[in-house]
Amino acid sequence: MMDQLELAGLHRIGSGDPQKRERYSFDFVVNGISLFEATQALEYDLCGCLSDPQFEPEVARRMNRTTIAQLTSGAPVRGHRVALFVCPECGDLACGAITARVSHEEARVQWSDFAYENGHDAASKLALGPFAFEWAAYTGVIERSRTD
Repeated sequence: MMDQLELAGLHRIGSGDPQKRERYSFDFVVNGISLFEATQALEYDLCGCLSDPQFEPEVARRMNRTTIAQLTSGAPVRGHRVALFVCPECGDLACGAITARVSHEEARVQWSDFAYENGHDAASKLALGPFAFEWAAYTGVIERSRTD
């Protein structure tokens, strides 16, 4: 049985501090469970790797195309690591990110080996997954964040 993926809106409330801007992104919800909550991404002050084009069209236009490719057509059989939750200011791994190995084989894609990474320290593995998604349904969900 394949896992089910959905996108849900994430809203990071800004403040007067220029280092804490308001952001609109997406959470990945697998089988009804928020990965934002399951990975404790809020504790790291992260946001989703896909910007919500309804609220942040310029950011989504700049960033989503690359991320969508990494999550879909760019995912090799052996897989590669993709940041799912990133720094809301710059998206840089050095600020910390929740990542997963994304691999694509035939009619399915798998997310596995979840971890918190910051590019400096050893990755902290998270007890989550693996998840396997049916390819057509998965790409339909991910494409929802496309702007072009």
